[in-house]
Amino acid sequence: MTWVAWRQQRPQVLASLAVIAAVAGVVVFFRFDAMSYMRDNGITGCLRVDEGRCESAAMNAFSDEYTSYVSVIPLVLLCLPVLLGMFAGAPLFAREFEHGTHIFTLTQSVGRTRWWATKSTIAGVPVVVGTLVLGLVATWGLRPLSYVAHGRMVTPGFETQGLVLAAYTLVAFAVGATAGLLARNTVVAMASTIGLYLVLLVGVSALARPHYLDPVENRGTVAEGAAIGSQSGRSLVPDDAWRVDSSYFDPSGQKVSFDPSSCRSADNSIENCLTRQNIASLSARFHPDNQFWGFQLIESVVFLVIAAALLGTGVWALLRRLL
Repeated sequence: MTWVAWRQQRPQVLASLAVIAAVAGVVVFFRFDAMSYMRDNGITGCLRVDEGRCESAAMNAFSDEYTSYVSVIPLVLLCLPVLLGMFAGAPLFAREFEHGTHIFTLTQSVGRTRWWATKSTIAGVPVVVGTLVLGLVATWGLRPLSYVAHGRMVTPGFETQGLVLAAYTLVAFAVGATAGLLARNTVVAMASTIGLYLVLLVGVSALARPHYLDPVENRGTVAEGAAIGSQSGRSLVPDDAWRVDSSYFDPSGQKVSFDPSSCRSADNSIENCLTRQNIASLSARFHPDNQFWGFQLIESVVFLVIAAALLGTGVWALLRRLL
């Protein structure tokens, strides 16, 4: 049974691994290219702007040099799990039902559970392991470009590095395989993979992810030059952090609203703008970069649970439906 399953899935598995290897090769190439640029321009090891050798002009020039790459490669990595789920998971069982070949296998000595487990393992494990390696390579390869990518805590940096890339792939594969068992149609299974995967990814990132760990809060006063985000001044939020929310307070400590549109004049400093709006202090809550691996582990577990539920649904349906 194992040899038959491998013969059937070999083209998809090898093609998937080839794509993963090609993307990993691009990431490795640009890591060394970026490090060479940083070494030549005296900014080796700079992940954010500071008052030393990592000054603003040099870091902005570095950003301009690699913006195109940092814009494209995360999108490729972001699309990879759902594409692998579509082409490795969706046809896995649906094609057998369409061609009727499942009847020959299941009327032999092979049971339904063994048939499902063997095919799922042969088709799914290499792809999931491959994306796990790719996610770790991406974490290593994109690290020197952290300033250009605005950190790895925000989308799409978070979703395309670390452990979650493999967890996403497993869920996409589980959606495709289970949809194929239920619908018994490859096209329907592929469409279901795209739809349900996007719902899960967006839903978890919007509803669950902000609450994985407690955010850090920084406070500052306008008199001290405190600012938030891209406002000029001493930013309360590090460049590589994920800002959750911000608040502004008047001299009495009451929360007030802030209108950033009134600060767009070239001769209007952020301090003057805040003062004119009766803002004396401000605060920001954010998730710092050092929470990255904690977030990765939690989200990976969430998606592993989802994948287990999806795969279990597929087995349940297989055992209870007629051939």
